Amino acid sequence: MKQPSLLPVYRYTSWVLLVLVMASCHKDLTQVAQTPKTTLPVVTDTTALPTPVLMAGKSVLIDSIKHPLDKRKLLLPVKDAYQNRKVQQKIHGFYTANGYKTKWLDDIGPNSLYTALAEELSHADRYGLAPEEYDIRELDHLLQSVYQVQPPASDLIVELDMQITEAFFLFTTHLTEGKLTRAAGNNIWIRNSNNAIASKKSELDVQMLAGIETPGQLAEMIRRVQPASEQYGRLQRALEEYRTLEKTNTTAFPVIPVTEKIKPDERHASVPVIRRKLSLTDLKVYTMPVDTTTGMADSLLYDAELVSAVKWFQLRHGLTPDGIVGERTLRFLNQPLKEKADILALNLERMRWVPERNEDSYIRVNVPEYMLRIYENKKPEFEMKVIVGAPNKATPIFDDVLKNIVFSPTWTVPTSIIKEEIIPHLQKDPQYYAEKNYAFYRGDVAIDPSTEVWEGENANPYRVRVVQQPGPDNSLGRVKFMLTNDMSIYLHDTPNHRLFNKDYRALSHGCVRLDEPARFAAYLLKDQKGWSMASVQKAMDGNAPAGIPLKKHYPVHLEYFTAWVDDNGLINFREDIYGFDKQQLRELYTVGGSSVAGL
Repeated sequence: MKQPSLLPVYRYTSWVLLVLVMASCHKDLTQVAQTPKTTLPVVTDTTALPTPVLMAGKSVLIDSIKHPLDKRKLLLPVKDAYQNRKVQQKIHGFYTANGYKTKWLDDIGPNSLYTALAEELSHADRYGLAPEEYDIRELDHLLQSVYQVQPPASDLIVELDMQITEAFFLFTTHLTEGKLTRAAGNNIWIRNSNNAIASKKSELDVQMLAGIETPGQLAEMIRRVQPASEQYGRLQRALEEYRTLEKTNTTAFPVIPVTEKIKPDERHASVPVIRRKLSLTDLKVYTMPVDTTTGMADSLLYDAELVSAVKWFQLRHGLTPDGIVGERTLRFLNQPLKEKADILALNLERMRWVPERNEDSYIRVNVPEYMLRIYENKKPEFEMKVIVGAPNKATPIFDDVLKNIVFSPTWTVPTSIIKEEIIPHLQKDPQYYAEKNYAFYRGDVAIDPSTEVWEGENANPYRVRVVQQPGPDNSLGRVKFMLTNDMSIYLHDTPNHRLFNKDYRALSHGCVRLDEPARFAAYLLKDQKGWSMASVQKAMDGNAPAGIPLKKHYPVHLEYFTAWVDDNGLINFREDIYGFDKQQLRELYTVGGSSVAGL
């Protein structure tokens, strides 16, 4: 009797596994010679596989010669070289710690740990991950096939146990440090040594797995390898809420033309769609407005109740809550529920990129929110509006440290701005900068820009240095807060504070402009002798730069979250100003080179 190969079923099995399977089948011929002939089914429809029957059994010892862990290649299509190597190392470390015994499969069938793991992997979408990533349905089918032959081939049990362990460690690696080990963003999203994935406790799963025995312990382990922050848990619950909305509201909402503008008390054909959509999230009481003149229901009336819901919606999306349904409000309203859920999932993924931080005090700037906050003992104590880089001058996403304040700063104009702005102005009008408090230099020699001919080599931006002197019109305002990076990115004041009244504030050349720099400086200096709001204001009005080192250095985290849940329980979304969401979602939900459908 000859057992058929399992290869047609498991699409990732290599030719090495083929040799193993055939050898195992040959070895077991004497064991099954007295039993009736059994044919393993080749199942092509895996939509209704039965749950494996659990029976008490013993783990199977692993022959390290037949199954050399240091030479084993992954069968799952993990294209990321870092994670491929990481999972391989974890498999080797685990089986060594486990005494070279199987963990999920016993000699007579899968154990309760496997059942619990299969449940977790099948519902990986509740963590914002794709269940297809871990191929649990293929593993379920292979189990049915292997254990139909009694006694099952021990080599096949071992190989399947390793495949399950492979799926497990890929899953926990994704939960610990994220699936995407590089952030799409054209080198704008910087994951340097200060926030590298290597700083995570990425070996926690290896240490714990060998010691767990029950499904409850497995669940606790999966909880522990994830970020422990309160925000992560809030986002997870928000994702569950929106996935439920997505599944229970399968009829697509009509797209409202973004050219429309609907004001309170107006009648409009799109009002019923707005009312129906907001009834899922922001309109808690769904009542039809009544025409006061006729007493009849008027579904087209943009009434006060719906206006209130729109204002809540605008607030949750970072828009001015004026109740006017304009272009930007409609763009958010037209987002499908699936897109909203995917964005929540992506921001869960981004939280997994953040390393464990043991800082008592730090500064966070969430770029899409246009807000800066100071945290003390992990609680926000200070916040203010900021302006960040325009889409073509994006503010980098990275970690840094704030060590110094410079009052009444000069501004050395970057070469890019000299090329794109200053020289074109001078070519049109050499007198343009005469009254603007700029000093021009060639090398160390001061020049008068109004007497120069700004053509040829004279117009070479690398041959000219431009410095704006301290004063009320200085582009950095009256104070700048120095970081340590080599990208000329820092926090600073601005002479134009009217822009902070806008809800769209991606307007700078890349640095972060501050709405209340004096209050910010006074907060940072509050524990340094001789500093108060009055002394800060005086220093800001000086005629020469004055650098003040901070006794207390503040870590600064420039972040990019387009969804979160605030302290009031409101699920917030923000505009993807740099287009990172689309890029990263494409990578997050690509498995084996193909986009995963149905997420």
